[in-house]
Amino acid sequence: MAEPAQFSETLADRVEHVLRKRQLGPLSVKELITALGPERDTSATTLAAEHQLVQALREDELRRAARGKRPRFGITDGESVRLRPPGNPAEAAVEEWNERVKLDLLEQLRECDPIVFEHIVAQLLIAIGYEEVRVTKRSNDGGVDVHAILSARGVTRVPTALQVKRWRKPVGRPEVQQLRGSLKSTQQGVIVTTSGFSRPALEDAARQDGSPVHLIDGQMLADLMVEHGLGVQTARVAFFSLDEQRLTGGSPAATATATTEGDQVSSGVRQGSQMYFLAQLPGGRNADYLSTLAIMAQLAEEQPTLDEYIEAFQQHFPGISRADEARRRMRVLLSLGLAEVESSHVTLTFLGRRFVDDRDPRLLREAFLARIAGAAEVRALVVDLADDRARRQRVLDDPPAGLSSTQATLVLRWLTQLGL
Repeated sequence: MAEPAQFSETLADRVEHVLRKRQLGPLSVKELITALGPERDTSATTLAAEHQLVQALREDELRRAARGKRPRFGITDGESVRLRPPGNPAEAAVEEWNERVKLDLLEQLRECDPIVFEHIVAQLLIAIGYEEVRVTKRSNDGGVDVHAILSARGVTRVPTALQVKRWRKPVGRPEVQQLRGSLKSTQQGVIVTTSGFSRPALEDAARQDGSPVHLIDGQMLADLMVEHGLGVQTARVAFFSLDEQRLTGGSPAATATATTEGDQVSSGVRQGSQMYFLAQLPGGRNADYLSTLAIMAQLAEEQPTLDEYIEAFQQHFPGISRADEARRRMRVLLSLGLAEVESSHVTLTFLGRRFVDDRDPRLLREAFLARIAGAAEVRALVVDLADDRARRQRVLDDPPAGLSSTQATLVLRWLTQLGL
C-alpha cells in the first residue's frame, strides 16, 4: 500500500500546523517564529528569521497558484499571518477540476512509452533548475535513468542520479536500497514514480547513515509538471465577488487630519488612507458597544461563510429580522478593521484576533480614530465641551464637511462609548 510521502514537508507546512492549533490565526510573524520552535527564536537573528519566514510563505503562495491551488495563507503587511478560508463554490469547482486534470495527467504518463517518460522527467528537471541533464541508455528500470547536476547558483554542485518508474504499484524498499547502493559518495539519488511509495521505502529513504535518496511520488510529480507548464495548458478566467469593504462607503482621508495637540493615537491617519463610515450596531444606541463588537467578532472566529455569519448574527441579535439589514450592520467590523470578507467567508484580521483575545478598548480607540470618517473632526469639534447635551447640539448644528448630522451624531456616540 502506498503511503503519503512525508519528505516534502516545508516551513509553510509547519506554519499551517501551528495556525490550525491557534484558531486559524492571525498570528504575528514573531509569534509564529516562537511557536515553530526554539531554533527559530534567537534574538540575534530575529529580523533575518522574520524575513525568511515571510519569504517562504510568499513563495508557497506562488507555488500553489502555479499548481492550480488556492493560496493557503493571508499575509498582512509582512507582519501577521492567518489561514485563508475555504474558497467560494466557483473557486472550489476550479480546484476540483485541476485535481482531476492531474489524475488524467498521471494516467497518460503511465501509458506513455518508457523512453518518452524518461525524457519528460528530464525536461522537468531542466525546468526546476537542474543542469547537465542527460538520459542514459534504456535500462528497463534496472538502474539509473537520468543524470543531472543540482546547482545552487553555481555555489554548490551536487551530482544527482535518478530512477524513473512508470508504475501503478508502490515502489518498495528494495528499489530505494538498489539506487543507494549504486551511488558514488558525492552523489544523491532521486526516485520519480507515477505511483507512490511503501512505508518501508519511505523509512529507508529517511535514513541518515547513507547517501541521500529523495522520493517524488505521483502527486508531487503531477504538481511539479503543472507548476512548470509541462503536459498541461492554462486558461485564465476572472471571478468576481462583492467588495464588502468598499460597500462600507469608504473614501480617501483627504480631510481627516484634525487632531488635538499631542494626540498620538490619531496620528496614524494619513493623507490618502482609506476611511470608512459606520452603521448602527444591532443592540441599538444604548447598548454596550464593546460587548456587542466582541460578540460580532467571535462569530467570525471559525471563518464562516458570509451566509452562515449572517444567520448566526440574526440568532444572537433577533431584533435584526432582515438578512440585508444584518449584512449592513455587520460591516461595522469591516469599517473598524476587525474582520474582512474573502472568498465569501468572514475572517478575523490580526487586530480582530487581538480584540477577541484581550478585549482591550485601546485597540478600538486607535482603529476608530485611524479608520472612521469624521472621527478626528468630530472629536476636535467637541473637545472643549463637557456637557453631553451641548456636544450633541454642536454636532447637529455644525457637522464636519462630508458627514450628515446623523452620521456625525453616530460618530459622537462611539467617541463617548470609547472614552475618547
